Amino acid sequence: MKNYLINNFEAISMSLFIALVIVMIILIFMSYIINEDNYKKTSHLYEKQFGNLPFTARMARNASLIGSPGIYLAKVDFIMSSLLLPYNRVFNHGMSFDEYFFIRTLPSELTTGFKVEAILWVIEIIILFCFILLNVFFY
Repeated sequence: MKNYLINNFEAISMSLFIALVIVMIILIFMSYIINEDNYKKTSHLYEKQFGNLPFTARMARNASLIGSPGIYLAKVDFIMSSLLLPYNRVFNHGMSFDEYFFIRTLPSELTTGFKVEAILWVIEIIILFCFILLNVFFY
């Protein structure tokens, strides 16, 4: 068994990596589906309170994770960065402190999905980075 694992380390590690990436992609997609409804509710409440969404969220209003993942992240960034990061003019560009505080005080049933999705994205990036480092140093 030990010799088999040693001799097939490359194939086994590649298979495990691919399986892990697929599981993470499925989890991110599931959180995306759950967050679509939460995004609509959150953006409606935000617009009712403050008039307009932040500029990048307005531009990316109809973006989806499947069709345009980079633009989708710009769409939900005003929620995710407000929930996970302290108030900062770089991450919360175009938002006043009242708008930032409004997002942070939303009910947890609207915000938990965004927190989970952001954590899943970070884990996915770490997995990809570790895999790249392992390939560079060990192959």
